[in-house]
Amino acid sequence: MRRVLLSPDALRQLRALRAHDQRLLQAALIEQLQDADAAEETRNRFRLRRPSAAADYELRVRELRAFYRVAGTQVQVVMIGRKVGNQLFVDGRRFVL
Repeated sequence: MRRVLLSPDALRQLRALRAHDQRLLQAALIEQLQDADAAEETRNRFRLRRPSAAADYELRVRELRAFYRVAGTQVQVVMIGRKVGNQLFVDGRRFVL
């Protein structure tokens, strides 16, 4: 079991989501990153294909995306966004990893 930590930006981005989306994402963070092995790839949890300064892994929850790093026994969620079509939006702006 790992400890999930949200960066200040990720916490702000989580709080900006609708209440339903917050609960959905929080449940997925606990189930997928805390209780399971966050570094093990699954269909909705995988290492980014291209190296990124922002994060190493991505967690998909419907249209929501959580980007994170695994450091020892901690999982550091650094960014939360929403996928619309083939574009990622973080803080209401288009974001390119």
